[in-house]
Amino acid sequence: MVPYCGEISGLALMTNLGMERAAMQECFGDAFLLAVAGAAGCAVSLRRPDDDSIDWTLSCRLSRRPKLDVQMKTWTGDVGGGEVIRYPLRRKNYDDLILTDLCAPRVLVLVLLPANVEEWLVLSEEEVVLRRCGYWVSLAGLPRSENEATVTVSVPQRNLLTVEALQEMMARVNETGAL
Repeated sequence: MVPYCGEISGLALMTNLGMERAAMQECFGDAFLLAVAGAAGCAVSLRRPDDDSIDWTLSCRLSRRPKLDVQMKTWTGDVGGGEVIRYPLRRKNYDDLILTDLCAPRVLVLVLLPANVEEWLVLSEEEVVLRRCGYWVSLAGLPRSENEATVTVSVPQRNLLTVEALQEMMARVNETGAL
């Protein structure tokens, strides 16, 4: 049953219009990436089908027209208080993200969300606030895993995905072809 939140002109307001929680999280994570990429001056291309663990490709108009492939994940899990977030990544995604001999580098972007959906977004005439943040990590070159279902990866909390961080990554890819 959909929770009831109030009424406007006889129409019931709901906190969820029937979308599954995982799909809601995916939409929110995508919105986060699009906001950061747009503010950084990057174009974004949606990858469909996602058969190679790439959700988005970012590009920009630096001299070599660099590209960065992104696997997006969202999570409401406990991040602890350490220097890394330990995230259980599906084995297939892990295998695709550890590849090294590629034309475009790949990163995992993990967007953290509050557990309560109502806390994800606050907006007014003055601001739009997306709650929590995203972190990135390159898994290129990590060893293959014998795990069957998931591989726990360490996402450094120092790798906050900001406009400046994305611009630096794109400049590095432009200069060296890698991260």
